[in-house]
Amino acid sequence: RPSMRDALRVLTTRNMLEKRQGDGYYVSDQLQREFIGGWQDLLQNHDYLESDVLDFRRSLEGTLAALAAERRTETDLERIEYWLQQVDTAVQHKSVKLQSQADVNFHQAIAEASHNVLFSQLSASLLRILHQHTQQNLANMFSVDDDAKLSLRVQHWAILEAIRARDSHTARQLAGGHIDYVERSLAYYRQLQQREEQAQQLAHKDML
Repeated sequence: RPSMRDALRVLTTRNMLEKRQGDGYYVSDQLQREFIGGWQDLLQNHDYLESDVLDFRRSLEGTLAALAAERRTETDLERIEYWLQQVDTAVQHKSVKLQSQADVNFHQAIAEASHNVLFSQLSASLLRILHQHTQQNLANMFSVDDDAKLSLRVQHWAILEAIRARDSHTARQLAGGHIDYVERSLAYYRQLQQREEQAQQLAHKDML
């Protein structure tokens, strides 16, 4: 206990942890802001990192889904399903912002169902950035593409059912397949954007 108290004191002094009276120690908001800010700058300024981002997500989210299948509780299942329902509601109301946020919370609920503090904390800080990096373009596409919305919905619910069935192997495979779909969808959406930009440029020349 003395060693633990010393370690907590040092981390608090370095602003890596903050003590909340009567509620224990938490990772400092300042630390998370600095960590998130650095990654956001990298991803915004270096498009070539996207493949690395997707590789990382594929590996991490597969692991999280597998652990969640092994360790989930009934309360975990209720939280995961709640956020899936919020995704569906956001799609029905055509709210890109709410859809993106609910999707982040769905994946975070899976991370927390792994019952591993390190994975949960990593997901809360890093996966949020990664989702923000890709989700906006996907949400824009899904808002106008009914087939894409249906495919994403089926994937999400299939992951939940594998976790519910405690089938860690299938949960891992489905989570990885979901990221494969995200990667293909991003590439397709970018192709559409490029074609539209080219068409606009040609139209502009015709008007000159």
